[in-house]
Amino acid sequence: MNNVKSNLSNSRILVIGGGIGGLALALALQRRGMPVAVFERAPELGEVGAGVMLTPNATRALEHLGVLGEVEANATLPGLTTVRHFQTGEAMSSTDLGEAFTKQHGHRYYCVHRVDIHQALLKAVIKNDPQCVHTSHEFIDSMEIDGGVRAHFGNGKTVDGGLLVGCDGVRSVVRTKIGFQDGAKFTHNIAWRGLIPVEDLPVHQRGPEITIWSGPKRHVVEYTIRRGRIKNYVAIANSPAWEDEGWSKRSNIGAALREFEDWHQDVRAIIGATPVDRGYVWGLFDRDPLDHWSRGPLTLLGDAAHPMLPFLAQGAAMAIEDAIILARCLEKGSGVALALENYERLRLERTAWCQLQAREAGQLFQRVSKKSELDGDRAARAKQLYGYAADKVAL
Repeated sequence: MNNVKSNLSNSRILVIGGGIGGLALALALQRRGMPVAVFERAPELGEVGAGVMLTPNATRALEHLGVLGEVEANATLPGLTTVRHFQTGEAMSSTDLGEAFTKQHGHRYYCVHRVDIHQALLKAVIKNDPQCVHTSHEFIDSMEIDGGVRAHFGNGKTVDGGLLVGCDGVRSVVRTKIGFQDGAKFTHNIAWRGLIPVEDLPVHQRGPEITIWSGPKRHVVEYTIRRGRIKNYVAIANSPAWEDEGWSKRSNIGAALREFEDWHQDVRAIIGATPVDRGYVWGLFDRDPLDHWSRGPLTLLGDAAHPMLPFLAQGAAMAIEDAIILARCLEKGSGVALALENYERLRLERTAWCQLQAREAGQLFQRVSKKSELDGDRAARAKQLYGYAADKVAL
């Protein structure tokens, strides 16, 4: 991954950020024959994190990008989601994710490691263009120039392009350059996340099913990834304060066990089995939906545009959908301004809905809800989410 030369063609699309959203956009553009360059501030391109649920709309989008097969190679097919009572373990609601579910929604529901999605996208992008990704390029500023935009990087490089897309996450610098100074709001939730080899757990806790433990002001989600070899969990609880936005802080397992000391023994077994190097803790921050994402030749994608709480399992899915829709709008060749207008028209309402629904989902799981409420909520959201096909939405 070499440093890019300055003064690239003004038709080239500049992508700021080499995460899942940025790479999905690069690949979507490459598949349509459009020139693209990705700029990542880190010296090496990699993805951190843990498990991701790939709902049918996400697997459909990855199939369109040509990388689903590689992601599937390390995926787990959960088969079932069960919501359980935080103390008794009683099943409060269940959803079959098997063949009938797949037939209904057209694609499967997988649990995967975030790294596996990232690596599949990166491999495909580099195969198409070994010079596409440029590391050690921290975006600093941009200015409009005749026919496009000029990006300035912390290493002194300047690069020209026809459009600059901020795929730089919840702390997006591009977002501030567009003019948004909205601060993230702490939700008074903190999350512990861990990865555990399944052999370190009791036999009855090694299965592929997704389990959601629901209780007052706290909930826990667990499932396996890497073809059932690794258990992933996230345990969320109320907290009065948190300073750091982000989720790379090492966790204190003792603190997590104290937080869930009155919960079912299976929950405590999972938390207690977390290896010291595979646990993280972070505060959950939220932002309100925006009414636009673009200004001139700048726009946003993924978490930079619509950061959302993790309770709908749609963060990565929405970024990949964004990428396909934006690439399709640009492919029409009607100019950047109209392409961005169409992009926002097609994506603002859906992503805003997801942001707000994610808030509600978190509240639903952090109380002991009725079966009818849980079943109805899941069915309504599935109907809205899972049938979406980013590659076929009418432009």
